[in-house]
Amino acid sequence: MNKFKIIFLSCVAVLVISGMVCCYLLGTSRAKKIAVDFTVEEIVIPETEPRYKHIPRQYSDYICRLCDELDVDSDLAVAILMVENPEYNPEAISKPNLNGTLDLGLFQLNDYYVWTTFKDRYWFENIELNPFNWKHNIYIALHHIQYLQDKLKVEEDVIMAYNGGEGNVMNDTVKPSTKVYLAKVKNNLYLLRGEK
Repeated sequence: MNKFKIIFLSCVAVLVISGMVCCYLLGTSRAKKIAVDFTVEEIVIPETEPRYKHIPRQYSDYICRLCDELDVDSDLAVAILMVENPEYNPEAISKPNLNGTLDLGLFQLNDYYVWTTFKDRYWFENIELNPFNWKHNIYIALHHIQYLQDKLKVEEDVIMAYNGGEGNVMNDTVKPSTKVYLAKVKNNLYLLRGEK
């Protein structure tokens, strides 16, 4: 009788452990891929020259690496960065927008969307998001550019949507300030692409 009890309890234990492993694997398989360890302060700098010499080396390397993974044009990302934050200050905070929101960090992510749409769409449940951490900020910005690229297809629309919102682009209600923004980013693109 004890033999059967031991076999029965062993089978139950195996089933419970198997169930726990399956739940863990299902949960982790849905997690987004982390392109870099966010806990590491610096990225290891390779021996080669940086692609974008006018921005800090660590930003250039991380933007290029992540753009390659996401199939986003790094020139486009850097052209947007040059307009959003020409001083490349990761702790930058904009003046209040007309709706009272603020733009934060390196890529000037809107604080309303950082804690709602961007966090839900692009971020991880087990990592606390800090928009002033340059890696976090770049990660969110480039994933958002990829999202806009996949949805809108046209580069000019992607640029305008990054600044003025995808709804305004899709509804053809783009503000004049967004058209000025588009011209600045396109000028940067011309300079960046002309260097190649």
